[in-house]
Order: sequence, then C-alpha cells, then structure tokens
Amino acid sequence: MRVTSPDAHRGRNKRMNLFSRGISQSELIMEQSEKSRILLVYPPITKLERYSSAIGGSGGRQIPLGVFYLASYVRTHGFEVDVLDAEARNLSYDEIIDRLRRGGFGILGISTTTVAFHRALELAARTKAAMPETIIVIGGPHVSSQPAHPMQFDVFDFAVRNEGEQTLVELMKAIDSDGDFEKIPGLIFCKGRNVVVNEKRPYIADIDTLPFPAYDLIPDLRHYAPPPCNYKKAPVVNIITSRGCPNQCAFCDNNTFGRKTRKRSAANIVGEIELLVTHYGAKEIAFVDDTFTINPKSIYELFDLVRSKGMHFPWTCMARINTVDEDLLRYMKENGCWHVSFGIESGDDRILKLIRKDIKIRDVERVVEICHKMGIVSTGFFIIGHLSETVQTIDKTTALAMRLKLDDVVVTINTPIPGSYQYEHAKEFGVLDESSWSKFNCWNPVFIPNGLTEDILLAKHKEFYRKFYLRPRILWRYFLSFFSRTGPRRFVSLLMASRFLLSNRGCRSG
Repeated sequence: MRVTSPDAHRGRNKRMNLFSRGISQSELIMEQSEKSRILLVYPPITKLERYSSAIGGSGGRQIPLGVFYLASYVRTHGFEVDVLDAEARNLSYDEIIDRLRRGGFGILGISTTTVAFHRALELAARTKAAMPETIIVIGGPHVSSQPAHPMQFDVFDFAVRNEGEQTLVELMKAIDSDGDFEKIPGLIFCKGRNVVVNEKRPYIADIDTLPFPAYDLIPDLRHYAPPPCNYKKAPVVNIITSRGCPNQCAFCDNNTFGRKTRKRSAANIVGEIELLVTHYGAKEIAFVDDTFTINPKSIYELFDLVRSKGMHFPWTCMARINTVDEDLLRYMKENGCWHVSFGIESGDDRILKLIRKDIKIRDVERVVEICHKMGIVSTGFFIIGHLSETVQTIDKTTALAMRLKLDDVVVTINTPIPGSYQYEHAKEFGVLDESSWSKFNCWNPVFIPNGLTEDILLAKHKEFYRKFYLRPRILWRYFLSFFSRTGPRRFVSLLMASRFLLSNRGCRSG
C-alpha cells in the first residue's frame, strides 16, 4: 500500500492524470528542465539522534563516502552533480530545498541508513511540497536491506539498492532518453499502484575502475573528525580499501556491498592518499573498511609502496581479532599505525558462537596484550543485549573489558538491523520494537532479550561505561590529550560525554 500525503505531494495528481491518458512516466520526466542535474544529499540527522541524547555530543563524524563516490562516478558520465552532507553542515530542510532550487537540479538523490530514514522521508515530502516536479531517488543501506519499503511512500520516484554507481547513471540516462526503467538492474519504482523490484545488479568486480570520491565537493574537511582521542592530527580523512565482508556476524547487514571482499590495488589506494595529502592537506588517514586486516598480504603491499613513495603518516584502522598476529601488528606500527579498533562484542564464548563472531576470549586477550606491549592504542567494540543475553553474560563482558588493557571502549545496545541474520530471528529470542526506525541507533533498547528488561539494559549500559572510564589510567590519558593542538575540541566533546557518565538517567534518544 502506498502512503500519500495530499498536502505534501501536489504534483502527484498531475502525473497520475497524464498516466491515465497513456503518457508514460518517462515522457513526463522528459518534459522537465535540468533533468540531467542531480543534487546528492545525506539527510540532516543530528549527532544527538545518531548517538542518543546523552552521549551524542562526543560522537565522531566521518565523510559519507557513498555519496561522494556516487558524485564522482556520475560526473565522469557527463552529468552535473553536487553533494550536500546535511548532517555535517547542520543544514535545515529549507536550506537543502533552497540549494536544490538555486542550482536548477531536477533530480534529488538521498542516501540513508535505517536510523536516518525518517529524515530522508521528511526531506522528500517537503521537497515534493515545494518543488512537485523534482524527481526524488533514494538509496543507501536502508534501501539495500528493504528494497520495496521506501516505495510505500509517494514522495519517492525511484529507489536504488546495493552499489549505486552504475544503477544511478543508467537511471539518469533513461530519464534523459525515454529509456525503459524495467531494464535497469538494481532499480525499484512504481508502475501504477504496483512496486516493481528489478533484478539485483552484480557487484562491481574491479573497484579500481571507480574514480576517487569527489573530495572537491567537500567545502571543509574540518567538518569531519573521529571521536576524541581517536586521532593524532587533523584533518583526518576516512577512506576504504575494499568493498564487501566475508564474515557472518549475526548483527551485520552485508546487503550493500555483499559478502565477497573486493580489494583495491595498492597503487590505486596510494594514488588516493597522495591526492588527499598533497591537494587537500590531510594529516592522518582512517581506514574504515569493516575489516582492514582481512588480507594481511595486501597491507604489506600497500605500505611497502607508501614507503617507496617517501610518505609516512599516522593512521588508524578497524581489525578482526583472528586476522592479526604479532608480526603484522609490528609491521603496522612501524609504518604509522597507532590505533586499532577490534570488534570484541561479548565476554562470553557461548554468545560469541551464537552471533557467529568466530573468535575466542583467549584470542582477544592475546591480541590486546600484544597491542599494549607495542604501544598501539586499542579500542574494543562491545554490544550488550545479544540474542540469548542474560545479566550474567553482560557482567562477564564488562569484566572482560576491565581486565583487558584497552584504551577505549564503544558499547552499544544490540539493534537487529534490517538485512541482518538477527533481524530475521530476533523474535525467537525476545521482543523487537519496530514502531519507529529512528530508534534504531544502537543506543536505544529496541530489542529486549527474553528474561531482561529495557531498564536493565539501560542500567547495564551505563554501568559498563562508568566502570571502564572512571578509572585513573583512563582519566589520565584523556587529561593529557587536552594539551595537544586539537585539545580544546576534544575537551568540548568529552565535556558532553561526561553528562552521560555522571547523570542518573539511562541513555535514551528523543
């Protein structure tokens, strides 16, 4: 069933009347001006919404690489494009629509995650109300996990799932040339009152063929920075060296890039790094692949080439416990790596097996100890509220984090994301609240395992953070960070986070 708001979609009746007279959607679109100009937007969700009202102020912000990859690819095919990261620039809906109008863009492309979908929907509705003939395309992880869902709303004309570069270009060509939308893999649209979900598009085999993200469309790199103490020098630029993750973690959605890892070549990656350093003034690189260390050989190849170019820069990455050893970590350290984040998730081996993490507690202890001895800062990512979680297993997880020589932790509340294994099986293990996607920010207890309550999860979440951070060793490290060049910025972020640690209320959004 399509959801229509008469006040928000006053251009819809005109289109439906034309369709009833036998005029195709493509013919109607061809009548519109500026049909080949597109504005790509990352919706204006706030940090407080993304990370919760209590701890959001201290959260980091990364370049949304997806929309900038789309922009560069679209541009190489002759279309005019611009990008607005409304989250980073704190833009209102009116400011986005004003830019759309002033730029003469006939197409609005919105990329969204599940937690930001309500913002994408609101932006689309307001755009249709103000500029009814604008063609609105939605894509991103939420669409990849639930392809038909956005088309329930009349404000979206098309949806693009999985990797969007080729699909978006083919769509824009079809719009310009009265093409057949049903022949475009990866595209979703409505034909009358029916939702048409075209066949999936094969993933791009050679991702070296993709142009670098359109960094020139970023007005100021200083809009982006990792969380406090997770970087040495600013500006920090996040890049990816691969697409796809072969791991089977129950809490992850792999629909966007798939489960087969496709690596960029060392030469291609170094070319991007050189561009960022020489033309954009990047001082540090954050490798944000799901598992940067999935192929250790590629790391040796990459940094042998970096070194041959005479470059040396600080960098961070995310790694998996069972993909690193002492030799690799030493090599990484010698070549600029100073901080590694590990997905540890639980302190209970039974839970780790249930969520398909494929690691053991003894391996976690060994790897974190190696990092500590080498002077590599380590962050542990943990989740509480897993399928089959109990108070006892949560306490074991907290105890593990306290025992390990970690420098930081990120503790989230289990959120069965659409497209993940556990989303399909959550109701076998507890209660899942799907009343609002805006709550799916990993800080609200939308899933309550059998035997637990929302209050227990909120209390244990805060207890975890308090026990870990309110210790002399951790407090001293953060105190020393205030004396760096970026100290004032870190101080403000940490002051906001302290409100969460010191308040008596749980960490709820909204």
